[in-house]
Amino acid sequence: MEPPPPLRDRHPAALADELVEEILLRSPPDDPARLVHAALVCKRWCRLISAHAFRRRFRPAPMLGFLCNDAPRAREGDEACSARFVRTAASCPPIATRHGWHALDARAGRVLLHRAAAAQEIRLAVWDPLAATGDRDHLDLPAPALPRRPRSSNAALLCDDEPADGPPFRVVLVGTDAEGAFASVYSSSAAPEPAAWSDPAYAPQHAADHVDTARAAVAGGALYFVCQRRTNLLKYDLGTGAMSVVRLPPASHNQRIALTTAAEHGGLGFVRMDGYRLGLWSMVGRPDGGGAVEWTRDRVIDLRTLLPVIDLLGYAHGHGIVLVGTVDGFFYVDQKSGRITKVGDGPGFYNVVPYVSFCTPALGTVSTDEVSSANE
Repeated sequence: MEPPPPLRDRHPAALADELVEEILLRSPPDDPARLVHAALVCKRWCRLISAHAFRRRFRPAPMLGFLCNDAPRAREGDEACSARFVRTAASCPPIATRHGWHALDARAGRVLLHRAAAAQEIRLAVWDPLAATGDRDHLDLPAPALPRRPRSSNAALLCDDEPADGPPFRVVLVGTDAEGAFASVYSSSAAPEPAAWSDPAYAPQHAADHVDTARAAVAGGALYFVCQRRTNLLKYDLGTGAMSVVRLPPASHNQRIALTTAAEHGGLGFVRMDGYRLGLWSMVGRPDGGGAVEWTRDRVIDLRTLLPVIDLLGYAHGHGIVLVGTVDGFFYVDQKSGRITKVGDGPGFYNVVPYVSFCTPALGTVSTDEVSSANE
């Protein structure tokens, strides 16, 4: 009589980390809860999802919500303006409103804030909304040393995608004053020198009109800022620090625009409202030394029968989402499908900044109870 076959191990061999990572990379970026649930399976999966290598490959990073800049009210003091966080992902914890600040930009889980109080100097801060709450959840930047009071200004945040030791970052400040357009750069990793602003560099006054506060876009190794007349963009070359002007297609009047970037190749574009029609434009070729460039209108989305749009509020880079405002709140319009989704209630805000980041539990907190609750 032959002996019975050996019993198989009831616990199959665990998949290699590389295979688990390839599976998790296929999680839909528009459903951040999938990654949270996966991180709660075990400490090993949580460690994989929290690793810098995984987050660099996962594109685009999940969108957790929006920072809505409330319009100033008729009262004095620092509390006249605020940046209010509106969650779009249930996995994102509630985030308190930043009174007295406006959100200018957000990248790699950090937000660039501008102090809204009327003052002679420019006051900026870098904020991590998912950090522990308290008075030190943001880093106040020193005021840049400018020779003259600026007439207009805007800034953009540049940082790596969450390295393990906390990413160094740069802030590029551009603006105009009585002598022309200027740019200055703050770097948090200027070792061995201490972090500080660079000396401002200037371009001729005719190079651009005043800079608008709309969110900047990064494309082709350069930063692009909208000018207030909405007929030009101010280009800042990240490699050389040179500034130039890019002309926009003519419009019937001063229409608000939002800069866009293509998810496939990172090319520059913009969206503009023409009545109730949303026009999507993209750049063809490269700007030359004089700023000449060609634009093509790729698509028009007619919102006349869908939304009573009164304003264009922003764009979610990497996600192809256009943000528009109405009297009933604000909505996002999917650039590819044209699908419309309501995000927040109420008017009275402008320049909505999308917030994308990874929200996973701490490695030491994964427990059986959390796994059970995540699967309910």
